[in-house]
Amino acid sequence: MRFPVCLLVSLLCAFPVAASAQTQTPPATPAEPAAETGDTLAQAAEDAVERIERDELRIGISTFPPFVLTGGNPHSGFSIELWRLVAESLDVDYTFVASTGVADKLARLRGDQLDVAIGGITVTTERERLVDFTHPVTDSGLGILVREGEGGGAGFFQRITFNDSKWGLVIGFLALVIVAGNLIWWAERGRESFSDKYFPGVFEGMYWAIVTASTVGYGDKTPTSWRGRAIAGLTIVITLPLFALFTAELASTITVAEIQSRIDGPEDLRDKRVGVVRGTVAADWAAGFGLELVQWDGIGEVYDALDREVVDAVIHDAPSLQYYAQNQGKDDVQVVGGLFQAQSIAFALNEGSPLREPLNRALLSLVESGELERLRVRWFGTGARK
Repeated sequence: MRFPVCLLVSLLCAFPVAASAQTQTPPATPAEPAAETGDTLAQAAEDAVERIERDELRIGISTFPPFVLTGGNPHSGFSIELWRLVAESLDVDYTFVASTGVADKLARLRGDQLDVAIGGITVTTERERLVDFTHPVTDSGLGILVREGEGGGAGFFQRITFNDSKWGLVIGFLALVIVAGNLIWWAERGRESFSDKYFPGVFEGMYWAIVTASTVGYGDKTPTSWRGRAIAGLTIVITLPLFALFTAELASTITVAEIQSRIDGPEDLRDKRVGVVRGTVAADWAAGFGLELVQWDGIGEVYDALDREVVDAVIHDAPSLQYYAQNQGKDDVQVVGGLFQAQSIAFALNEGSPLREPLNRALLSLVESGELERLRVRWFGTGARK
C-alpha cells in the first residue's frame, strides 16, 4: 500500500510542473532597430554625389533661344550657363547630347539615354507623371507673336492694307486728277486763276481738280472760258462718283483693319490661324482654348510660317518670343498682349533619380549667392519674373 500512495503523490506533484513547461512562451527574439529616415536620405545623397563625381553625366539639350543657343562653339544660353555653374559647384564631368525638342528629351530620359534634360522645360502635371523635376530655375509663361503692324499697338497706316481692286481705284482717281489738271490748265492758262507756264500751272490745275471732285470748291480758282467750264462740268460728272467710291472703300478698309487685324491677346485669336510647336505646353493650351492650330516640329519652322503669312500669330514661351523679336525678327515681328498661362521652368530628371537632391542643393546655393538672379537679368533683362 505504501508504494502506490507514494507513486500517486509523485504524479500529482509532477503534473503542474509539466503543464507549466508546456505553456511557457519562448523568449522573443529582439527586433533589429529601424533605420532612421534622415540617415537613409543623407546616405542616398552621398551615394548620388559619389556617382556623379565618378561618371560623366549626359545632358540633353535642344535649340531653344534664349535658354539654349547651339549655333556657336561652345553652346550658350540661360540654361547652358546655369548648368555650367551647377556642374562646377558639384565638380562633375558632363557631355551635351543634342535632341530635337522637349518631347524627345523626355523620351530619352525615360529610356535612360540621358541623366538630365535642360533648356526651358516647363513643369506640368502630365510631365510630372513621367519624369521628376528639380526646383524651378525661373518662371515663365506664354506669349503671342505677330507680324509688325498687326498688333494692337500698331500705327494707323500700318493697319491699312489694300487689295488689287482698291489700288485700282487709287490709281484711277490719281490718273483722272492728272488728266483734268492738264486739260483745265490748257483751257485756262494765262488767265486770272492759272499760270501761263506749265509749271506751276499744271499743279494749279490738279489742285483745282481735287477740290472740285471732293465738292470742297474753295472758289479761288474758277474757269472763265467756255472750254474751261465744259472741262469743269465733265470733271465733276466723272470724278465725283469715283471719289465717293474711293472714300467709301478707304473707310471700309480702316474699319476692317481695326476690327479684324488687331491682336491684343488670346481672345483676338478665335478666328485666326495660330502656329505652335507640336507637343509643347503652348500647343496643349491653344488646343484647349479652341484655336485653329497649325503645328510644326521646331520653332524655326513656326517663325518661317509667320513670315510667309501661313499663320496669323504664334503662341510660344514668352522669353523665347521676346528674344526672337529683339534679334532675328527685329522690325519684322512684335510681341503683343501680356504674359498668360504662368508656368515654371526646371531641369528634368528620370523618375526617382538620385541626382535630384544634389542638383537642388546646388541650385539653392546659386539662389542664396545671387548668382541665379544675375544670370536671369543677363538673359531676360531687369523685367525677368522671379
